[in-house]
Amino acid sequence: MASTELLRTRDLVPDFLACLDECAGRPATTWPERWRSRYLDRHHDIFRSLDREGDWSAAQDLVRILPDLHRRAGDLAARAKAVGALLPACVPTVCEALGWSDAGDPVECVVLVGLHRANGWAGTLDGRYALFLAVEELGPPGDDRLLVLHEAAHVVHDRLAAIRDWPEHGVLNTLLVEGLATQVSAELDPGRSVEEYLWFGRPGYGPWLDECRRRWPEILGRIRVDLDATDPPRHAPYFLMRDSPLAGNLPKRCGYLVGLAAVRRLREQHSLAEIASWPLARA
Repeated sequence: MASTELLRTRDLVPDFLACLDECAGRPATTWPERWRSRYLDRHHDIFRSLDREGDWSAAQDLVRILPDLHRRAGDLAARAKAVGALLPACVPTVCEALGWSDAGDPVECVVLVGLHRANGWAGTLDGRYALFLAVEELGPPGDDRLLVLHEAAHVVHDRLAAIRDWPEHGVLNTLLVEGLATQVSAELDPGRSVEEYLWFGRPGYGPWLDECRRRWPEILGRIRVDLDATDPPRHAPYFLMRDSPLAGNLPKRCGYLVGLAAVRRLREQHSLAEIASWPLARA
């Protein structure tokens, strides 16, 4: 039986909403400074880790973004509550599937408002990988199970194989990392389509999958050439949504499908826990 002792959660959303309640009735130009002092500074350890390059939204952007988020306060609170309820069920289950049982080093999950950066990601916090979930980008309340399973798998994978020390833009290791996380979500929430696992349940990606399958030999040929690459320009065509000069017209994020196919082939002979324990050289 998976244990909730393997999970530690920090919910920053109430502090964010309280901060914006204090801003209400004040000129919008004063909101960014209060947001920084009453929200960011209160959780400086987290935001120092997230903002290593000092590129948080500029003041003029915050003047527009913060009042809009204040109008969504009820929705943000509901999403935080819903995803918080998913964590005790999902995260220990991922730990069990990958063979992680050290309650002395639990998976830390941070629920926050991230100003439209991303919906969820695994990132370094206090020298260890943690799971971050940004409620303003999440789907309808209760609809983020696949995202939580996927990102939690990254965090547990790091506990087992220190993937944060692998080259950040390595094509080979990203194939393994993303393929494994996607397969974990597929095995722990079975019965969905391939495109749902690859796009976290969002509808409308059947045509994308059809194009990837139609162009499968071309995609594999490109990835073979770039397999040992560790530079961002050659990583981007396979794993990012942004335009890349090297991508041509390849389907965006097609590397996720290749990674899933590779891990499913490995899965025929190896357990999830075994694959998650491999060092990069073994991969």
